[in-house]
Amino acid sequence: MKLGTAALLSLAASGCIMAEGAEQGESEALDSASAAQIDTGYKAWRLYTATFSNGQPLFQVLAIGGTSVGNYQANTEYFSVTTANLQYLGQSNVTFSHTDGYGTPPSQSGSQQFHMPLGSSWTSFSTDPVSGGYRYDSGSVHLRIGTGNGKITRLSWYQTIPTGQNPANVTPSGTFTTGSGAVTVPSGSAGYYADSTIQ
Repeated sequence: MKLGTAALLSLAASGCIMAEGAEQGESEALDSASAAQIDTGYKAWRLYTATFSNGQPLFQVLAIGGTSVGNYQANTEYFSVTTANLQYLGQSNVTFSHTDGYGTPPSQSGSQQFHMPLGSSWTSFSTDPVSGGYRYDSGSVHLRIGTGNGKITRLSWYQTIPTGQNPANVTPSGTFTTGSGAVTVPSGSAGYYADSTIQ
């Protein structure tokens, strides 16, 4: 798991902020949330894919860098969720992979879509401020996914880094294993989290 500095899923505001979604039809409602947490990479865009260990897709995140690409706005992350597979949360590990590119990004499809602005702000914690949902762990990086009414309703990223270092956007890669309970901060480390509520 690599911690990156630049843009990808960076958070524009700390804390949990709910934003109004603009509905485009029941199966393609486009919601928005306040915070982004992952790194955009060094090209025009980076596409993250999260897949359950049983091979079923969970979601894709298209992170756009500092320049708009086609219909995608600069400094924005676009999520596309396969809601039919949310049933596997907490039962199967999740593997993240990504590809970078220039030009037109690959198209995405999903029954839930929402976007987040790029521009990160991590909030420090010593006791996990978020509970519930489904927790996934990869070393010092953690992801908690909240659901409701068959959709993702909350995303919380965490990182624990050596005390004195500054938090940076994360580059999720490899396998995140199912976890449970609170995220704890190891001795000699500092904890940071980025929390987004999706309406």
